[in-house]
Amino acid sequence: MVKYLRRLGHEVTVVTAAPPGQSPSTHAGVVRTASLNANPIVRRAFLRGSERAGGAATQRLAWGTMPAPLWKLIVPDPWLVTWNPAALRALRRLLRERRFDCVITSSPADSTHMLGFALGRDRPAWVADFRDGWCFEPLRPPFPTQAQRRLDAWIERRVATRADGVVSVTAPIVEYFRDYLDVNAALVTNGWDPELEPDRPDGDAAPGGSFTLVHTGALSGPRGRDPRPFLDALRGVIDVDRALVGRIQLIAAGRSEHDEQPLIDQAGLGEVVRLVGHVPREEALALQRSADALVLITSRDRCEATGKLYEYMAAGRPIIALAEGTEAARIIRETGVGVVTAQDDVSDIVAALRAALRGELERRYAPRHLDRYAYPGLAEQFAEVVEQAIERRQRVRLQTGGRPGAA
Repeated sequence: MVKYLRRLGHEVTVVTAAPPGQSPSTHAGVVRTASLNANPIVRRAFLRGSERAGGAATQRLAWGTMPAPLWKLIVPDPWLVTWNPAALRALRRLLRERRFDCVITSSPADSTHMLGFALGRDRPAWVADFRDGWCFEPLRPPFPTQAQRRLDAWIERRVATRADGVVSVTAPIVEYFRDYLDVNAALVTNGWDPELEPDRPDGDAAPGGSFTLVHTGALSGPRGRDPRPFLDALRGVIDVDRALVGRIQLIAAGRSEHDEQPLIDQAGLGEVVRLVGHVPREEALALQRSADALVLITSRDRCEATGKLYEYMAAGRPIIALAEGTEAARIIRETGVGVVTAQDDVSDIVAALRAALRGELERRYAPRHLDRYAYPGLAEQFAEVVEQAIERRQRVRLQTGGRPGAA
């Protein structure tokens, strides 16, 4: 998004947190600040020795997931105290050094949006960009007390109604803002960057004559995403035709917070499923393009349309999506890039797999309207939201006699 906004003529500065092991820095329009959750002393205290062993716990804390007590205590999330103070100092310094027309706060974390308030009355225009829901289908666990839940909802409403523009990446979140908060939010979806498509030939996913299914990203994941129905369906297809062993293969590429090998062994698919772990993005894209079919597994949350969906659409291969009732299902049907099944209907998934093996999925593959989900068009839509927010901010200033920041 930033790359294409710059190409449209906008000057963009990104403020984010420095990863663990890196010092705060400013380079090429990116300001990386300190954060407590990247502090090695804090990390060691919370990890209690697991950092030395590596693994998922280290990765979770390294990239910001905090222990459960902090989630239960701090409203709206722990980043309010671990990162926001440093981010606010960086923002204020930037605003003193030069003029900015608009500040965009992007979540998660939800507390990032509170920076819009903290900038004070003389702030520039402010766009609140919701990549996930806040109170609507949140990623974080629920708060234990009613008082916390009320405070959380009050902060969300204040952000949505005080920002000069509100934007989200999925239609259900936009509908929530419009129906429940009476906020005219704009829809600007995620998408793919055509310039990131691999230049090299398609990856060699499996030996010649094999039927290859590819899943990139962790099989298990947030919101209760569960790969077991798909594994059970794959097992069922093979049980009916044992000749498929050695011919059909599922390649799963991606880092996971869970050990998924036991699930595969339990399903009796050790000879069929290959976990390759984290791979460079270029290799993941090449795997997608070489697949006979791509596998997408979602939760039941309506707002879910993971970023890899758009990469799948760009790969030009049919998708088997366990995604009924989600935004991903709507997009797949709208664009004609695959088949949608219920997340836990094994017989439905079996039917989709058999259709793919017979070549029916490939023959029905008829993509359309894909340009709606590609850059630079998405950046143009976002730039329009920014321009409207700037105009709204200017109108408010004129209506209040030019007083700093009345809004």
